[in-house]
Amino acid sequence: MIFSRHLTGPGTPPSPEAASPREVRERFPDLLRDESNLSGGSAGKAFLPGSGDDVARIVSEAAGRGATLSIGGARTGISGGAVPGGDSWVLSLQRLRRIHGLVAGPPGEAPGLRVEAGVSLDEVRSWLAQVEGGRWIYPVDPTEWSASVGGTVATNAAGGRSYHYGATSAWVRALRVVLPDGTLVELRRGDVTASDDAVSWDALAGGGLLGLPRVKRPRVRCVAGYDIAPGGDLVDAFVGSEGTLGVVVEAELALAPAPKFIVGLFCFVHAEASVPDLVPAIRELEGFSVLAIEYLDPASLDLLREERRAGRGGEIPVFPDHAGAAFFLELAFEDEAEVEAGFECLERVLSGHGGSLDDIWAGFEPADRMRMRHLRHAVPEAVNARVARLRRSVPELHKVGTDLAVPDEAAAQMGQVYAAARKEAGMPSVLFGHAAENHLHLNFLPRTVDELARARALHLGLAREAVRLGGSVTAEHGIGRLKLALLPIQFGVKGVEELRRFRAGFDPAGTLNPGVHLP
Repeated sequence: MIFSRHLTGPGTPPSPEAASPREVRERFPDLLRDESNLSGGSAGKAFLPGSGDDVARIVSEAAGRGATLSIGGARTGISGGAVPGGDSWVLSLQRLRRIHGLVAGPPGEAPGLRVEAGVSLDEVRSWLAQVEGGRWIYPVDPTEWSASVGGTVATNAAGGRSYHYGATSAWVRALRVVLPDGTLVELRRGDVTASDDAVSWDALAGGGLLGLPRVKRPRVRCVAGYDIAPGGDLVDAFVGSEGTLGVVVEAELALAPAPKFIVGLFCFVHAEASVPDLVPAIRELEGFSVLAIEYLDPASLDLLREERRAGRGGEIPVFPDHAGAAFFLELAFEDEAEVEAGFECLERVLSGHGGSLDDIWAGFEPADRMRMRHLRHAVPEAVNARVARLRRSVPELHKVGTDLAVPDEAAAQMGQVYAAARKEAGMPSVLFGHAAENHLHLNFLPRTVDELARARALHLGLAREAVRLGGSVTAEHGIGRLKLALLPIQFGVKGVEELRRFRAGFDPAGTLNPGVHLP
């Protein structure tokens, strides 16, 4: 473990790019919002540092002056975590764009990749494709490739391929973090592990021992709260903390061997195709690896059709008019014989659930798979575009999207819960997402303030049902500012206080991201 004060010699904090709320609004309006469409952000100053040392100086100055900092990067989040509150200073990491290169991994393991927080996942993907013949991949795939590494670490991003590879936390070997007092820390996995009830670390605000939060976490993926349990690694507490324990300025990411063959399949099926029946059947197939199973419900396809008819969907790939619903599969094969055998198995499964190979797009080349990914990603893009149009008349509006996940045994029951909520809502909605892990996003699209209030209430009810079934209130998008009401549903009031106590062990003054992740 290495940690050191940031001030290694004389120096002053970097000057702000904008030093007044008016300057921030006029020069950097994008720093006041993110993809959540949350409004009302403001900022007293805006900083766009170019190095981790600069970040440390800014954080130190904020702590010394009693100011608060709102942390942002690519601003692709949909929970409002990067939207500043009050007169917080804004600290944007978008200029931390260095890819330092490959680093040796533990004996017998793949190498790692050292990058700064502002590097996008697309830049990581493109860089790796040019190194060693594309031998290595960074497998975290949260759909939005313009997301920054720092943002995905902050939210423990997942995505479709997390069914096979796991979420971000599984691929973080080390972090360079600026703590709330300005201390710059290099924390490697294995440096600090928790005991049965506490974690001991000299860099903590109290200078030593901090009790673990006494909360019960679900068996499914959950990015609410701080993920550190007895015997757990402190790196995992920072991953998913949404910038409330420290500012991640650099990460060492583990890599995986690139699969020999990846085949993308867009399977169009009848509208009544049963997700709880078809998904387990696909997961149980042998002879290849299932990387992802993504689902688009009938309303999702109808939304895309409407966008095209209105002339707003020029980039949306044309898909069959008769398609009722769709599944996007990514499968990995070791050789061509596996591909042929795998397709035969898949044909049998699809034919028993209202589909066939006649209604499939198969993509063997990266460009073909990219077209399919674009169709999958077009759904949340269309949702955001529709909400943005509605906001022209009713500025308070935003989508209300769930991020719930439940165990396998509860998938069918949760599907019934979703159907009842949509019927009760009386407003447009779409259901899509990561079917392989029973992690679907139900997006309500309210058209009025009354519908917005109803959608919010329905979201809380759906979250309670998910928790009752052993699930989580947010599996990949984080709590941010928009989903604070979900925390007591997941952990109870006492559990929220436990999380607050743990956070105070790092940031007793509440310097970093106040109002994010915890009330």
